[in-house]
Order: sequence, then structure tokens, then C-alpha cells
Amino acid sequence: MSIEVLKGLERKVTFTIKKDDVKALVDGELKKYAKKAKIQGFRPGKAPRNVVEQMYGGQAYEDSLNNKINEKFGAIVTENKVDIVGYPKFDLTNSEGEEFAFAAVFEVMPEIKIGDLAAQSVVKPICNVTDETVLKTIETLCKQRATFTEEDKAAENGDKVTVDFVGTVDGVEFEGGKGTNYPFVLGQNMMLPDFEAGIIGLKAGQSKDVTVAFPENYHAENLKGKNAKFNISVKSVARQQLPELTEDFIKSLGVNDGKVETLTKEIKENLEREVNRRLRVKLRDNVLNALSTATPIDAPSAMVHDEIHRMMKSTEENMKKQGYPADKIKLTHEMFSQDAKRFVTLRMLVQEYIKENALKVSDDEVKATVTEMSTMYDEPEKYVNWYYQDKNRVNTAHAITMENKVIDSIISKVKIQEKEANYEELMREQI
Repeated sequence: MSIEVLKGLERKVTFTIKKDDVKALVDGELKKYAKKAKIQGFRPGKAPRNVVEQMYGGQAYEDSLNNKINEKFGAIVTENKVDIVGYPKFDLTNSEGEEFAFAAVFEVMPEIKIGDLAAQSVVKPICNVTDETVLKTIETLCKQRATFTEEDKAAENGDKVTVDFVGTVDGVEFEGGKGTNYPFVLGQNMMLPDFEAGIIGLKAGQSKDVTVAFPENYHAENLKGKNAKFNISVKSVARQQLPELTEDFIKSLGVNDGKVETLTKEIKENLEREVNRRLRVKLRDNVLNALSTATPIDAPSAMVHDEIHRMMKSTEENMKKQGYPADKIKLTHEMFSQDAKRFVTLRMLVQEYIKENALKVSDDEVKATVTEMSTMYDEPEKYVNWYYQDKNRVNTAHAITMENKVIDSIISKVKIQEKEANYEELMREQI
């Protein structure tokens, strides 16, 4: 029996089922219902056949027909060696005469053969942690632990100001545009640039009308791209006082010996570890893009649909944990369709790559992955022992190790182009 090729991965097959073959199964289905049926006036399994048939005959016939449909379709799939995805859609096209005629529309897995990776160029981002970066990080740590002393001075960047403000658009106040005794530190970009700039130079007790431009990508729809007028009253101005790098202060940062040299060394190691992690993620994405470009395939819509629902459920659970009210969470399929399609496509490509290249992961390689993860903790050995106490965690480490092996294998085949990455931009990315 031939299978008709429709659009993309969709296929169609037509078949018939004899009505006598369906009827032959009904008696067996009725016996199943008779055993569990609860019919008033009869003990379970003791009701007469005509009573059972009267109550469950229609359902028994439907079950019998479905069994024959699945049996016939399964035989067609086996005969044609078709790798189907999801569940087929069956349509009854004719019920006259001695046979039922059905049409089944379904999806198949795409045929995958990894393309020419040698023709692909992959950008490998590189970034070094400089001494200047380390010093800026130490400065940030000090600012996070700064104290503030109120003074009769003009506000400048680094000062902590407390303000009252009222904002209007076209003379009308808007939600979220009003604050009382609102404190923040100038220069930390906690407020919009125009708002902070308008406060520079003001002293406690002074007020000013400031025009603030809301960016086009502002989160509030009613304020995107609009100008607002804020009346700002400064209540207080406090000068920032940074802590000195004393032994006690350094110890409060978790450096046991309290030495500046140790603090500097540990910060640089931590920064390098995080930078390398981010660089690896960006390289991985670039490598997988090359794999996808070299091997274009269609993603089965059934698999994409399932992935969309998985992503939606995960996102909803995370939002609830963060305190979002359930009635305020408005998620749609469109929000996740692109990411879901990419995820499904890459998953199939990676699985085929592993198969074609006969890649395997040893226990020692998994152990090396867990050991590397343990370096982020104070007691690495305890972390490793804890990690191996849970099979799911070990499976995760196995998956990470295999992914790394796939990435390294592809890197060995593509053309690599190194490109300097900006440190600040790299650290701002959500990776």
C-alpha cells in the first residue's frame, strides 16, 4: 500500500476495514464490559448479554473499530518501514457498503545525514580578564558595602538621594509615576537617564521640573517612546563613603587570610571561570548554528508542539515561584514557537551526529565533568560525593559530557575564526 507525500513531513495513507471484521471483535469487547459493569439488580459480571449490549453496545463497537484501525495502520507503518511522529489523524471517508474507508494523515521523522561541516566557519569568541577588570570588580564590591552620610551638598554621581516625585504625560498622572521618600544612588542607572541627570546639582529642599524621555522598548506599553514631565523634590543628599581594604573588611568578603593579594587572586580566578563559561556557551551556540546550517531539516510539528507546551509549563512554574499571580501570567504558543523549533531541530541533529560518529562517554569522563563543577565550591570532595548520590544528577553530568564531546568534535571539523569579545557586553548577556 503506497503512502502519499504531502507538505513537508506530512504523509497520507488510505485503507479499508471490513465491517464483518469489526463485528467479530464486538463480542469480546462486550465481555470486558460485562466483567466490570455495575448494573442495578445484577452482581458484577452476572448481567445478561442483552442488558450489557443495550448499555455498552455502542461503546464496544467503537472500541472494536478503533482496534481494527490501529491494527491496520500499524501494519501499514511496519510494511513501509515508516518512522512516524505523534499520533495520526484518522478521517472516515466512506461508510457505505461492506467496508469502512479511512484516510490517515501523519508526520514522519526527517531523514538526516549530517552535511559538510568543513565548509562551515564558526566564530570563537575570546576574552581575557585584565588587572583593570579585577580592580573594577573590587571597587564594585566596596561600593556595594558603602555607607552614606547626609550633607548639605549638591547631588552628584555616587551620592544617595531621597526624593519625592510626580510624573505626568500630557498633564495627566500615570500609574507608577509617583513616589514618596524614594531613595537611590545616582550613577547606578536605577532610574531613567534624564531623571537622574535632572537631580544632579540639586540640594536637599530644592525642586525641579524635569522632562524624561521613555525609550521605545520600555516595559509599560502606555509610556513607550513618550516624554513625561516629572516634578522632583530632593529630601536629602548623602555622600558615599567607601570602606578601606583592611584585613577585617577583606575577611568579611570570605577571604580567610584577609590579604589583598589573596582577594585579588580569588576574584581573578572567579572572573576567569565565569568568562570562560560564557565564552563556551557562545561558542556552543555558534557551533550548533553551523551544524544546523550544514544540515537543514524540517522539525516535526508534533514534536515542536510538545516542546512548546513543555516550555510554557516550565516558564509558568518559574513565574509563579517569582511571585507572579496566576491570573497575570499570559503565555501564548507564539512566544515559544521559534525557540521550540530550534530546540527540536538541534536535538535531532545532535542525536544523528552522535550516531554517525559513534560517540560514547566513559565513566571517567563523566567524573571529570563533575570534578570540574566541584571547583566552584569550598569543599570539592564533598560536592562530588553528594552529586553521585542522585542518579538524575549523574545523568545530567553524562548529558553535559556528551554535549561537550559533540561540540569539540564539530570544532575539529569546521573553520574557526577567533574574535575578541567585549568584557562588559559579555557579562551583561543573559547566558
